[in-house]
Amino acid sequence: MNFRHNDDAKERVRQRLDMASVVGRYVGLKRRGRVMVGLCPFHKEKTPSFQVNPDMGVYYCFGCGKGGDLFNFVQEIEGVGFREALEMLADEAGVEIPRYERREQPGGGASATGHRPPDDGGRGGAATKTEMLDIHKSAAEFYYQCLKGSPAAIEYFKSRGISAETVKEFGLGYAPDGWKGLIDHLAGEGVAPRRIVECGLAVEKDGAPPYDRFRNRVIFPLCDLSGRVIAFAGRGLDAEAQPKYLNSPESALYKKSGVLYGLHKARDGVREHGYIIIVEGYMDYLTLYQAGIRNAAAASGTAFTEEHAHLIKRFSSKATLVFDGDRAGLSAAQRAALILAPFGLQVSILALPGDDDPDSFVRRDGAEAFLGLLEKARPAADFLIDKLVSESDGSPHGKSRVIDELMPYARALSDEVVRQDFLDMIAQRLRIDRRLVANRLGGSASRRPYGAAVPEPPQDSGRALTVGTLEEDFLSIIINVPALIVSARQYLSPEILTDTVAENIYSIVLEIYDRDGNLDGLIDACGGDTRLRDLVSMLGVKQVRLEHIEGELIRKISLLRRKYFKALMADVRAELRDCPESERERLLERLRYCGEQLKESDLRE
Repeated sequence: MNFRHNDDAKERVRQRLDMASVVGRYVGLKRRGRVMVGLCPFHKEKTPSFQVNPDMGVYYCFGCGKGGDLFNFVQEIEGVGFREALEMLADEAGVEIPRYERREQPGGGASATGHRPPDDGGRGGAATKTEMLDIHKSAAEFYYQCLKGSPAAIEYFKSRGISAETVKEFGLGYAPDGWKGLIDHLAGEGVAPRRIVECGLAVEKDGAPPYDRFRNRVIFPLCDLSGRVIAFAGRGLDAEAQPKYLNSPESALYKKSGVLYGLHKARDGVREHGYIIIVEGYMDYLTLYQAGIRNAAAASGTAFTEEHAHLIKRFSSKATLVFDGDRAGLSAAQRAALILAPFGLQVSILALPGDDDPDSFVRRDGAEAFLGLLEKARPAADFLIDKLVSESDGSPHGKSRVIDELMPYARALSDEVVRQDFLDMIAQRLRIDRRLVANRLGGSASRRPYGAAVPEPPQDSGRALTVGTLEEDFLSIIINVPALIVSARQYLSPEILTDTVAENIYSIVLEIYDRDGNLDGLIDACGGDTRLRDLVSMLGVKQVRLEHIEGELIRKISLLRRKYFKALMADVRAELRDCPESERERLLERLRYCGEQLKESDLRE
């Protein structure tokens, strides 16, 4: 790769993409002064410790210690190397990377992102994420085009009230009723069959030639938070199709338990309305979206999981779960409430009347009626108690069973105040002494909530780079307000800093500023030293008070100079104790110089 062009491409990408917007696809961010904060996507936490400085283009988590720039973030969260991260962001920014900087492509074909997913000529390497994304994008385009030639598939979407605009926006499609339609199409674009198998789009058994996984099915592309296709779900058009819904297998791109259908479209709506609506099916979601309800997502046809809960919490502290009103729907609501309990979310549950699901209800009664029902959604605690009490015969044994069934939820609650209030509700609803309920809970209230994930340990502080508090304050000011670097260097040179790590960072800051006139390349200057990068990122997101910032900078410089000259005086005095007479006058002169510098350390002009 040509590194000069590589640096040029990085700079163009950096200028065109807003870091907060890119990070915001994965993390719910809220403005706090000059930075934005949210729950860290790299470790499990309940209190936001992840911060982004959009102006400087850096992020840092005070919980796990990870930090860096836009490219480091994409590498970390997508699990890709730098080259793939650059290509992903360049495609998004519309920055053309010269062809020789891309991977060498056999056959000269162009891919969905401007370069064809390569066949490695028979070598056994696994496909990269970029290659798999290209293949999925090509497959999605194939299925979408095939829809136009299938009257049955078109009629299916029409019968479900899905408009042509919605079909186009979500890339809905059709997998033809053949064994090699997709394989032949992708082969024509230079994709080897084994790559299609690796992506889960074809099946290979017992050494026989591979065949298409999806056949005679309407297709729902599944996307990541950036809106890139990472998998598919197919609904059979034949009444006898088994299974009715077929999903892509899990892959390097796709983990079923970590995807909420439509969430990439819902983030803005969730921020606007302050909560997220979770429904069960693809058609439920599409019908709500088409009706203008844009803060919903679906569980992608799979059971609700802890990973889904983590995903929800990254974007909202409130969730309303909408389930069918039949026995299966109510049981699913109970399981979902238990899974969400440890995460400290405000959860409400809406069980739809009769045999309705969100799709059928909205198509019949409209969006306003559905929104009216949402306002009547019950808090999860109320819902669970009412459900179990209604199923009980009211006898002492029946009440005892109700308590037993509610205890897992009580134990899972992460907030002790909420837990105690829940016990009060149980006692009142069952009309029994609260102490009986509390005794059934036993000593478990003090233990880690049932089902709660053990947080990942913070980064080993013994291995992390640190600087002194005074040096940290000084460096944070000049990194966040680079215009003050000119003033700072008049009074403070790097060698004045007694902290060697701080001296190194200050030297890098001056070098980058002299070269570029800004600090956009500061993270790059850390090279492969991830500990240095994390520390610089922390300095970049640290809050600084802009009021009287110049005076604060001078005060920090004064204290740093005093620290240096005091340390120097101590060293000189130690030398004087054992120095030969010939050196004494020189050391005394040096001591006088240090004293004069201390007197002038207030930096008065």
